[in-house]
Amino acid sequence: MIRARAARLGVLCALLASTGCMTLREIPRQDFTAHAERKGVRLETRDGLVYEFDWASCVGETLVGYRSRSGTEGPVDQVAVIRVPFADVQRLTARELDWRRTGLIGGGVVAGALAVGLHSAAKPASRSEPSGGGKGPPGN
Repeated sequence: MIRARAARLGVLCALLASTGCMTLREIPRQDFTAHAERKGVRLETRDGLVYEFDWASCVGETLVGYRSRSGTEGPVDQVAVIRVPFADVQRLTARELDWRRTGLIGGGVVAGALAVGLHSAAKPASRSEPSGGGKGPPGN
């Protein structure tokens, strides 16, 4: 019973940690070239087009985005390459680790595990002696 509860708690913690740690953060125009390469990039153009790239790099005044094309035929992986001048970029966001959210989730998980541990340690041990079921001693 306790192991099943611990397993369920572990799965719940893993689910919360995997969904709550990454977030899309907008990159200001002056910081486009701050990193040579970024992963998990989402780009919106002035024309209203939206691109999502696995990774992107800055070459001169152009953002070069790369997207893996899985499911294509052949033994070689294919990568789509799209070049967009910085002048056409309306909004640029990238996936980054959100330390505040990660800390809140991690702290909640630790507090929950601590509470469960303290609760189970505070329980008195139950006796496993069988009762007579309301019957008197044998021979009566």
